This record gives sequence, C-alpha cells and structure tokens, in this order.
Amino acid sequence: MASEHAIQVFGFINLLVIGLSMLLRPIFWSNFFAWLARQGEAGGLAYGCICLSFGSLVVAFHRVWHGLLVLYTLAGWFDVVLGIVCLILPAVGLRLVSWAATDRPVVCRLCGLICLVVGAVIAIALISGGSFAL
Repeated sequence: MASEHAIQVFGFINLLVIGLSMLLRPIFWSNFFAWLARQGEAGGLAYGCICLSFGSLVVAFHRVWHGLLVLYTLAGWFDVVLGIVCLILPAVGLRLVSWAATDRPVVCRLCGLICLVVGAVIAIALISGGSFAL
C-alpha cells in the first residue's frame, strides 16, 4: 500500500505541474513539440521514452481498477502503449508530436486540462485517505 500511495503523490505532483504549464503556457509546449518534430524520428523516439517512463512507473505501482482512481491507472496504461508505439514505430511518434506543434496550442491546453482533472482525482483520493470511490 505504501508504494501505491507514493505513486499517487508522484502522479499528483507531475500532473499538477505539467497540467498547469500546458494550460497556462500552451505556446511553449507547442514549440517544444515543434522542436521534437524537427528532430525527425529521433523526436518520436524521445517522446516515446518520456511516455514509457511515466506510464511504466504508474502501471508498476498503481493497480487500482475501481472508483475514479481507475483514471490514473488508465492514464498510465495509455502512456505505456503510446511509448511502445513511438519506440517501435518512431514515424508514428513523429506524426504525433508534429500534430501538437506550433499551430495547435488548443491541443496543449486540452492535454493540460486532462492532466489537471486526473491530478484532482488523485488529490481527492490522497486527502480522503484513499477512500474515494464512485
């Protein structure tokens, strides 16, 4: 149970900071994705490594399949799958980072909002002592 709590704190901190950053500074994130896209398939590989790193930590330590905390588990699995796809098919990763590039700051804001929602679910669970359920 201690590792589950620790990964929830990890997720809360990361999702809060990244979510706020993406929501408040979408142009910076669009520029970051544009920079990744300019790296070619190497940018897709880098994005895959980022996704796999976060997702695999969540999947390894957060095995919750009930209540609203399932959103965090699903987000972890989504990142694992996305990371695998980007690492095995870097051209797909390149298309993904190109899609979120400079002309689409609204995509970054939407992703930031999603991060904040999942982070809020984790925060409520942490505050309520893990008794947060649907």
